[in-house]
Amino acid sequence: MTKPKRMQNRVLNVKSIHKSFSSVTAVDDISFSVEQGDIFAFLGPNGAGKTTTLRILLDIIKADKGQIEWNLDGRVNQWPQANQIGYLPEERGLYLDVPILKSLVYLASIRGMDKKAAKKSALEWLERLGLADRAKEKLQVLSKGNQQKIQFVASILHKPAFAILDEPFSGLDPLNQEIFIDFIKEINKQGTTILLSAHQMQLVEKTAHKIFLINKGKALYNGELSGIYDTYGNHQVIELRFKSSFDKEALNTIKDVIHIDVVDDSLAKLTFDQHKDMKSILSALTVINSDFDISSYKPSLHDIYLNLVKTN
Repeated sequence: MTKPKRMQNRVLNVKSIHKSFSSVTAVDDISFSVEQGDIFAFLGPNGAGKTTTLRILLDIIKADKGQIEWNLDGRVNQWPQANQIGYLPEERGLYLDVPILKSLVYLASIRGMDKKAAKKSALEWLERLGLADRAKEKLQVLSKGNQQKIQFVASILHKPAFAILDEPFSGLDPLNQEIFIDFIKEINKQGTTILLSAHQMQLVEKTAHKIFLINKGKALYNGELSGIYDTYGNHQVIELRFKSSFDKEALNTIKDVIHIDVVDDSLAKLTFDQHKDMKSILSALTVINSDFDISSYKPSLHDIYLNLVKTN
């Protein structure tokens, strides 16, 4: 029997993996799959189990239980070849005292890329990043943002079939963050499947096709990006911006509130059911004896993410 097309294109299958350190459970029976051509966002707060999972995928540490199946070349096996994987770690991992171009060419060559082709491609990337005139400088003299750019190039220069990008937007200003979204989409269109881990939800919304949300080692959501809005975003958020200090306890007396998020001393966000009409909401807000401006909107991925993490 012919397998469904979706199964045939699966390049990574994670089955019920579990990992503990002493008495702490870092990853608790999680499963997910990544298909060829995906931009798959792996999300969660600090300490959720993301880094542990990524290290298991890269065979840096072993899972206590569960199974990892890779299928990047038409054969199901446990671990891919070095040239098939690109890895951008959250921590800086390049040689700080080696000239930038030399470092890029060396790293690409040990992943199977011809040195001449690696040098040509590296110079093209440096030109695009506005760093061509610094090719012979050492990485340690660059700013944090420029170091991140070089580390990104190092992870994808050899054109891997699968790239794991851990916090690729770290250290970048807003303009360069947007540029990096285009880079990620570009290499994805060229054939690289991407697993992306990031904290900037507004950037994930612009980039990813699918998401996996983890907290305290457990899966909270696994599926299409659009599906999380259908499942958790069918509410309306009322944003109250106060003109002076307000009674935070009074918010707890408002009827029919699903979730309350006091952002700071002047801003609170209240979540109501999508079918709650504005007239009823405004009536419920009369219990607040403070002046405020009000606005209403549908939850963003950031709002959904915070709500799920706080309540699970």
